[in-house]
Amino acid sequence: MPEEQLLFVINPISGDIEKDDLQDEIRSFMDKHNQTVGFFFTTGENDKQKVTEKIEELHPSIVVAVGGDGTINMVSQTIIHKSVKMGILPMGSANGMASELNLPKTVEENLKLIIKGKSKKIDVLQINDEHICLHLSDIGFNAQLISTYEKSDSRGLLGYTKSFIEEFGNANPAAFEISIEDSTVSQNAFMVVLANASKFGTGAVINPEGKPDDGYFELVILRPQNVSQFLEMLIPFYTRQIHTLDFVDTYKCKKVKIKNPERQNLQIDGEVMGQPLQINVEILPRCVEMIIP
Repeated sequence: MPEEQLLFVINPISGDIEKDDLQDEIRSFMDKHNQTVGFFFTTGENDKQKVTEKIEELHPSIVVAVGGDGTINMVSQTIIHKSVKMGILPMGSANGMASELNLPKTVEENLKLIIKGKSKKIDVLQINDEHICLHLSDIGFNAQLISTYEKSDSRGLLGYTKSFIEEFGNANPAAFEISIEDSTVSQNAFMVVLANASKFGTGAVINPEGKPDDGYFELVILRPQNVSQFLEMLIPFYTRQIHTLDFVDTYKCKKVKIKNPERQNLQIDGEVMGQPLQINVEILPRCVEMIIP
């Protein structure tokens, strides 16, 4: 592969993973493969604009997001509709997008993939004209769970489990009004999912038929009526059968409007984005070129 300029955008606090030696590891690997590299470390302050400026300065052929799904989302915003490839070095808590793309587990294997892998253009969802989603977004139970997890002192699987138990005890369905093309339905649901992919980082498959490059997304409505039905979802989540349950509805969409009168939390690619009264969603086909195995 000829020499190229690569830009690594590193989130130093993602996933509570130690990254002190990561820059040296990346530089050493890329030097052996005659690749020129630049680095940008996020601070949480105006990162999108700063990364955009760094891309304009370096003109990289590949920008690599080093972090979790939130970092991947931010980086993708800087290259959308551009002739720049995007790589991922998964370093987050859940790494949902990395799991979706079947990326390798080790740093070295991912670095090899970044310089030797193929690429494909994937869709993104545009949400309320100001956010994009590459992976999964949802309104309701899971978004509230993420909000609780972010505020807790515990991290990892233990922290997630504690937050799940807390939110499960408080879970109640909320009212939504959902418009898909020319039809509108009013529905009480625990969660409404906007799926550009098939599974969460935990491995739970919410959308077995989902593909991030087919020009559609799936709207998945989970409406269990009691605790028994709620628990009934657990095994189908991990056996790719969630769509077969009578209280789970799936719609293939290009555009959706959701009214959220009870102000349920919205999360986008693992980041809680508040409680908007209305969520407008539209597919943007094949606009980010992603490096894949």
